[in-house]
Amino acid sequence: MKQMLIPCLMGLTLSATPALAQSPVAPVPEQAGAVLSYEPDFFADYNPQTALDLVSRVPGFDLQGGNGGRGLDSALGNVLIDGRRPSSKAGVTTLLQRLPAATVLKVELIRSPIPGIDMAGQDQVVNVITDRSGGWSGAWNGEGRLFESGRLVPRGEASMTQSSSNATLTLAVNLSAHANGRDQIRQNFDLTNGAELERRIEDRFQERFWDLTPSVGYQRQFDAGHSLRVDARVWAWGFAENRTGLSQDAQAMLLGSAASRSETEAYGTEVSADYDHRLNAAWSLKLTGLQRLTTEDSNDRFINFEASGAIGRVTRIEEAEDEGETVLRMEARRATSPARSRTFILEGAYNFLEGDFDLFEDDGAGEVEVVLPVSDTRVEEHRVNAGVSELWRLSPRWTLDATAAVEVSRIAQTGDAEKERTFTYFKPEATLTWTPREADQIRFSLRRSVGQLSFGDFISSVDVVDDTESLGNPDLEPERTTAAQVEWTRRFWQEGAFTVIVRHEWVEGVLDSVPAGVSGDAPGNLGDGQRSWIEFEVDLPTDRLGVNGGLLALSGRLRDTNVPDPVTGDDRRFRGDEDWRFSLDFRQDLPDWGVAWGFDYSVQGDEDFYRRREFSRTSAARLNLDVFVEKQIWGDMTARLGLDLNGGDAGRERYRWPVSRAIGFPTQLERREQDADGFVTFALRGVF
Repeated sequence: MKQMLIPCLMGLTLSATPALAQSPVAPVPEQAGAVLSYEPDFFADYNPQTALDLVSRVPGFDLQGGNGGRGLDSALGNVLIDGRRPSSKAGVTTLLQRLPAATVLKVELIRSPIPGIDMAGQDQVVNVITDRSGGWSGAWNGEGRLFESGRLVPRGEASMTQSSSNATLTLAVNLSAHANGRDQIRQNFDLTNGAELERRIEDRFQERFWDLTPSVGYQRQFDAGHSLRVDARVWAWGFAENRTGLSQDAQAMLLGSAASRSETEAYGTEVSADYDHRLNAAWSLKLTGLQRLTTEDSNDRFINFEASGAIGRVTRIEEAEDEGETVLRMEARRATSPARSRTFILEGAYNFLEGDFDLFEDDGAGEVEVVLPVSDTRVEEHRVNAGVSELWRLSPRWTLDATAAVEVSRIAQTGDAEKERTFTYFKPEATLTWTPREADQIRFSLRRSVGQLSFGDFISSVDVVDDTESLGNPDLEPERTTAAQVEWTRRFWQEGAFTVIVRHEWVEGVLDSVPAGVSGDAPGNLGDGQRSWIEFEVDLPTDRLGVNGGLLALSGRLRDTNVPDPVTGDDRRFRGDEDWRFSLDFRQDLPDWGVAWGFDYSVQGDEDFYRRREFSRTSAARLNLDVFVEKQIWGDMTARLGLDLNGGDAGRERYRWPVSRAIGFPTQLERREQDADGFVTFALRGVF
């Protein structure tokens, strides 16, 4: 089917009626507060160096770079660069970091859908307009992180862009590294009598983590409305972690010890291309293609020692995965009038994952392979998505954006499990935007979406530390979500904005852990569930409060979820969904001194996890606080000193039942407290 998919799409694309493509710098129509423009002077006091600095300071705008998931729709974030939407799954944050602020002419906040502007279903987008006068420009940053363990690791990025009137070439390289350490204590209790059975003191030391990503981007504007953009990147990363631990009884007598080492190496490539062609005043066409390939190999070795020091058991895991994605997309847009446009969308995708999970154990009599079901398999998905959207400017104050789409997919699994299934999903959506005045905007939306399956859930795996296994499930289906949302944004004091969102979701086939086999667990679909939340965001300039040059940003969310439990039948929360979160950020710029300082703090509620015989509740550290100060030292160079405290312990309480959570009460409790290393950062960055 893969061989048939691409030619069919090409044929449909060439025979389809073409659609609206964006010119390199898309003109945005002036329509009743739909577009707010921010010139460089608006950002001057913040000493911005890159386009990311500018976009981050747009009032009431929350940057979203795409989630890297299902097809190109998931890669379409809420940022346009010169009227064009990046198609690479590298993320718009990376692209914005490579654009010097001096090359940006202005930033437009497009608050409601406008005919001729590629909103891609987003409620609002920013359009970064750049200067194409020619010559070389670039941005760079380098930093060192000093961890509590005493290790110093480097990080940095550099990019260069050569621009002319009709072409742009960007070369970039990124290096990131990390060396975090984590100490933790695990206590096991017998709940039948309250006695402490065991205490394990563990130390995790991340020996290395590095990620190197060079990339290149080329954009060319041809005559007669043709334009082409190509982006390519390759990456390689490596990881190694050592773990040691002691096991004691309640009287601190040594029961045993353990040591382990985990290593992973991964490589990948991605190439994406966009071709835009304006055929006439009404029609234009956009073609997009993406190819991504990754390979990853992991090796883990766990050794348990008896109290005497003799080796008790050795467990070894070898895991290999090859993964790929191919996507072709056509968008044909017709501007039926200055207030109305219609877009036809056709997208085809082919995804695969080939994985092999091997488990070996040696209890002193020689190494023996432990054969798990569905541990060597290949999963393939062929998917076609077709739709049509209508954008209608009903009046200067009202806009309707509606889409009708259908998705057909086939998932086939071979190897240890043989299965093939076909799915058809309808995905309608509509957003009605009302702008009663420039300061206020209200959006009503109703949307049905289909989630992305993790192909790794089709393959069995083992957690040696927690002594659990998860069986591969060839019967997995994607979640389907119907969401109704109301969002109100109010702007004030030139730089201030307040947003409140009320949302309710009806989720079909909630993904979680389900009973499998006689006593095991596997990723699977529960019944239908519901998720509701209310969320707010506030950008509060502090000048009128007596703190000049300051901006206080607050955000919070209250969430409620419920779904029938497959073991007990009772309603309970979604797995891994915290019921509340809150963040507080502050930054003050002192342009006369060339100094800025600030902090950010975040905290969230507990998360629940369920298995057939277990219930776990995790809690994040309560003192996740970062503080910084930065100084413009000379020219366009800025120095920054930051402190990441990582204060407080992250916790987990894990209850275990003898047979099932549906029978009786838990008989064991494991309580874990984990402390992560904080670090100090010193960074230099600049542009040229």
